[in-house]
Amino acid sequence: MIKSSFYALLLAILVVSLIFPNMASAIDPITGCKMAETINYNGNPYTKGTTVNDSNPDWGAVCTLNMLNVVLNWIFAALMIFVIIMVLLGAFSLMSAAGDPAKVAKGRNQIMYAAIGLIVALLARAFPSLVQVLFG
Repeated sequence: MIKSSFYALLLAILVVSLIFPNMASAIDPITGCKMAETINYNGNPYTKGTTVNDSNPDWGAVCTLNMLNVVLNWIFAALMIFVIIMVLLGAFSLMSAAGDPAKVAKGRNQIMYAAIGLIVALLARAFPSLVQVLFG
């Protein structure tokens, strides 16, 4: 119980440390934002590497989608690393169980929770596309 709480706290600290610096670098209307990925918004493509500023009427929404993509890419990478670690820990528990039903159940649960984490990570990866389809 304590280990899983520690892992959850560690993941929360990692996510917060990745999100807040991106939120702190607010979008400046003069310099705008540099696109991290290609985004289509209102039928207009905004290619990777270009800068969008207040000369474009949609710059606020485009920069928000850009920031959302960057944050979700970091979350996806962190969750993938976490899933790999949890699968390895679960496999180690299964291998070292020596027939103990409690250790076998613990290993299976860790692998099952890692699979759930993988599903959450894939949903986070699909979220920007879903937002673009719904709103833009």
